[in-house]
Amino acid sequence: MKKTLQLFLWIAFAIVVIGALIYSLGGSNSGEEVQASQSDPTPVTILKYSDYQCPACKMYIPLQQQLKADFGDLVTIEYRHFPLRGHQYAQLAAQAAEAARVQGRYREMHDRIFEGQEVWSRGNAESIFIEYAGELGLDQDQFEEDLHSEEVVQIVNRQQAEGERRMVQATPTFFINGQMIRQTPQSYEQFKSLVEMFVYQ
Repeated sequence: MKKTLQLFLWIAFAIVVIGALIYSLGGSNSGEEVQASQSDPTPVTILKYSDYQCPACKMYIPLQQQLKADFGDLVTIEYRHFPLRGHQYAQLAAQAAEAARVQGRYREMHDRIFEGQEVWSRGNAESIFIEYAGELGLDQDQFEEDLHSEEVVQIVNRQQAEGERRMVQATPTFFINGQMIRQTPQSYEQFKSLVEMFVYQ
């Protein structure tokens, strides 16, 4: 009887030790998986359908810049023209950005147009855009020619048509990795958390 009890206790002890070892190894693997997922983020692309005459679109520029500062190369932000029909100079502003792209200064013109939004929105927009071109060191004659060229107009129109096919109705509208964000983030923290869901999925 005594030997049987001792044998039982040894078996029970062995089961406990083996169970603890298996749990320890499983926990370690789980931790490694979590660590691996956190150290292997997924790059994301954010598409912004935007209107240069839209104040809300301008408001998101600092948030986009902060995303790039926080995520670096993990986040790519691409602009898509979506000039709203109720904004008198939005189409021309989009064409000005594309005319600057012809000379390799799209980003600079994009930023300059948004910076001066309150000025050119009141009128005399074309002259102001040509002035911006001079400030950026562009060939103004070429800029004026490209501003109304069929090629530039078609670029803007194609992007707007693309947005309409994707059910864009207002600006700004964001897509992350092709998925429309139905509720536009109301703060940087909301935007950052949304991006993190895609980066660390």
